[in-house]
Amino acid sequence: MDLVKTLRRRIGAGHTALGTFVVELRTPTVARFLQQGGFDFMLIDTEHGQFDASEVSAHIRAGKRWGVCPLVRVSGPERGEIMRALDDGAEGIMVPMCDSADDAERAVEFSKYPPIGQRGAHFARPHTEFAPPDDLGAYMERANRELLTIVQIETSAAVERVDEIAAVAGVDMLYMGPGDLSVALGVPGQVTHPQVLAAAAEIGKACQKHGKIAGSHFTHPEALPELHKRGVRVVGFGAVVRMVQQSVINAGAAARQALESS
Repeated sequence: MDLVKTLRRRIGAGHTALGTFVVELRTPTVARFLQQGGFDFMLIDTEHGQFDASEVSAHIRAGKRWGVCPLVRVSGPERGEIMRALDDGAEGIMVPMCDSADDAERAVEFSKYPPIGQRGAHFARPHTEFAPPDDLGAYMERANRELLTIVQIETSAAVERVDEIAAVAGVDMLYMGPGDLSVALGVPGQVTHPQVLAAAAEIGKACQKHGKIAGSHFTHPEALPELHKRGVRVVGFGAVVRMVQQSVINAGAAARQALESS
């Protein structure tokens, strides 16, 4: 839990934490590249990504090895998925399409130990390095305090209920998904549209009111200052697979141009 503790300290000191999504790319070497790029965290995506359990575990271990805080986006607020990710050593989970306080409460129920939630207690797992702590109560208290339970705000219904979602005890972060939200608001793909930015402001206000962290995805660097002004302190920039794709396109174009001009 040292990496998420560092991440929380960075945010608490007023800095912005930078991460990205890991999808499609199965090699755990990705974590090393992110460390070299100065990323603070990685979101291993099992909502849209086609990872099996062993691949998720490998990415988590690599993130820990290279100091890039490993978080896992599950496909929904399902007990098995959430607990497997945390037992494998993820330092937080993200639940997509959280539309209500009930959805948020389910995320908390499965990600926090009693008395806050009902996370199953198995301590001979990767999250303890297979060394059960002597003081289980202290360990569970620390896990509840430090591991991140993140809910995504991606629909107009969620924006309307954002205050009650933010008020749920045990939720640590509200994370805006501007792509899905732009579709829900009738401006698909226009992630810097005034309606989307207004939603970001509502999320930021709710987080400030209830002492939660405000986060958001972004793919256009020009959107970052606007998000920051609205209280966003955790940003996920694009996805590694798109960075690789663009690098290959750029390298191929440069090589082709050099060949044709020789």
